[in-house]
Amino acid sequence: MVRTQNLIITAFLLLLSHTYTLGEDTEEPECQTVTTVEDFDIVEYASAPWYSHQQAVNSYSPLDQNFCTTAQYTVLDQATFWGYTIGVSNTAKYANGIKVGGDLCAYQTEPEEAESKLAVAPCFLPRIFAGPYWVVAYNETEGYALISGGQPTIPSGNGDGLCKTGTGINDSGLWIFSRNQTRDDALITKVRGIAVEAGFDLSVLNDVDHTMCDVCQDMEETFEVGYSWWKRERDCDWVGERTWRCIAHGEKCPDTCELC
Repeated sequence: MVRTQNLIITAFLLLLSHTYTLGEDTEEPECQTVTTVEDFDIVEYASAPWYSHQQAVNSYSPLDQNFCTTAQYTVLDQATFWGYTIGVSNTAKYANGIKVGGDLCAYQTEPEEAESKLAVAPCFLPRIFAGPYWVVAYNETEGYALISGGQPTIPSGNGDGLCKTGTGINDSGLWIFSRNQTRDDALITKVRGIAVEAGFDLSVLNDVDHTMCDVCQDMEETFEVGYSWWKRERDCDWVGERTWRCIAHGEKCPDTCELC
């Protein structure tokens, strides 16, 4: 009996040891510390619009808004009440042309040591609530920039040492910017390579479509309005008869409701 118990205990310890060893073998490498651009010139960076051609999903950039995404920055003549020094205007669209976005504010978090580390927030919020906006790579001559929402801390899960940021409001996001609205696959591939070398997991990136940015169109077919027993088929002509109907049905009739 004692011998049998000892064998059982030994087998259990061997199994436990083997499981622990497997855990060690599959442990994810630490995320690479991301560095940002040196000798960063915010005035030059803000001198023209940027067009996002690939970006990660987060709480304010859902996948269904990956159309015509642009960013424009303005260096302010004087700081705002909360100390922001840069104006930010972000816009994007849904597939049917409805425009979304708005104005934000930013500041350089380490102006003496790392000018390319910024933080962004709604202008009415104190700077403590601003989220990181890091310029990881930037070349004005070639017209590209790689932007991260801070240090990536989430391993890819593939054991490759690559990591990603979160998907919330702050500490989230990854963008490949170009000065040109027209897609340049060779340039995008180059910046993707830079991102991998910097330690980023590229599986989070999705394409942004800039091919139909001048399109704004209503649904051609009718759609249901109302609830349960009171439902009717309506169209955008019906929506246009009353301004308040655009509140409920503007996404179906962006041209009629002047939402583009």
